[in-house]
Amino acid sequence: MGQEIYTAIISVSILLLILALIIPLIIINYKKKQEIYLLERRKMQEEFEKQLMQSQLEVQEYSFHQISEELHDNVGQLLSTTKMLLGITERNLGETPDSLRTASETLGKAIQDLRSLSKSLSNEWLHQFNIIENLQGELDRLKAAKQIEVSLKANVHVLPLEPQEQVMLFRVMQEALQNSIKHARASEIQVSIEVRGDIIYLCLSDNGLGFNMDEAGKNGVGMMNMKHRVKLLNGSIEWTSSEASGTKVEINLPVQKPVV
Repeated sequence: MGQEIYTAIISVSILLLILALIIPLIIINYKKKQEIYLLERRKMQEEFEKQLMQSQLEVQEYSFHQISEELHDNVGQLLSTTKMLLGITERNLGETPDSLRTASETLGKAIQDLRSLSKSLSNEWLHQFNIIENLQGELDRLKAAKQIEVSLKANVHVLPLEPQEQVMLFRVMQEALQNSIKHARASEIQVSIEVRGDIIYLCLSDNGLGFNMDEAGKNGVGMMNMKHRVKLLNGSIEWTSSEASGTKVEINLPVQKPVV
């Protein structure tokens, strides 16, 4: 009888020992599977977001192309015809009124700006796109209005990015410029672009009114689009804003490595 009890105790002890070893292994295995599942789910979510954003960008670029054609073929032609008629009127008049001369000069500038805008929205423009040149052109147009001081500093002439990625980055900078002008009502904007080793650094700073980061982060569709675009470029974007010092937008992107 004592032998049977002793055997039963040993058996139960061995069983408990086995369970003590197996249960932690089961828990560890379960946690590993859960981590793998969550990681795969996160990757799928990120991939879905990237594909969705890429599709949105493709639709947007197509829309930009359509607008470009409309501006060039219709609006541009109408303005050019109007300027031609003004020129004929000037030649037929013995003395051209100052108001008519000013209207003709203003219309000429509008046609030039429209052509620049049309070009900046064209898909054909994408293949030889250089963000530094186009940012300078954007700033020159702002400077021509003589209402805002703008400057661009860059330590390179061409960024190590594919043209389509430069377009995406250009749209981000355009959004930042518009935010500074329309919302912050800045009178000075400084843009800098640098390649620092393996990092591309872009910074836009203004002397505007600043904004509440928490509210803008929740309600700002423009900021959300900027974040998505920079994320597609495997980069990061940060805003620093205060009423005393305006707003600073900083973007860091990895330099593309050539495929060997």
